Amino acid sequence: MLSEDDISLLVAAQALELAARDIYASAVSRKSKSDEEQGLLELMHSHHTAYEQTLNGVLSKRAATERNAEAYTKFFALLSDASKLWATLLELENTAIATHTAIIERLTSAKHASLLASITTIEARHAAMLASLTSTNLDLALENPAQSLVTQ
Repeated sequence: MLSEDDISLLVAAQALELAARDIYASAVSRKSKSDEEQGLLELMHSHHTAYEQTLNGVLSKRAATERNAEAYTKFFALLSDASKLWATLLELENTAIATHTAIIERLTSAKHASLLASITTIEARHAAMLASLTSTNLDLALENPAQSLVTQ
């Protein structure tokens, strides 16, 4: 059984995944990339959809009902500059990684910390791949300057 604190933390993670899902949906709908890049966007969108749905299943009636408005507003605005699509998505992924890592540190349920860690691992792979699309600087793929959306 989840504690109230764990529920609140997992709801925050799910709300961020809802925002990420919607940001990727917006990027996919623009159809401005090559077929291969479009496929990549669709794949990452499907990952965030699956993460949100998984957290929804864990939380059941306590699940998030709204996306994280702060994240959605920020990243949607950044998408207005089409030349910065990959950099915007990299920042989104890094924000998710930082936020989920902060949540994992506070969860008391090892089972649910493990679930969120598995999500974070894939998001780190997303970030590394996105970094390779924006630069040849390896540090960009390995360093995460993003701040968590939840307080430590």
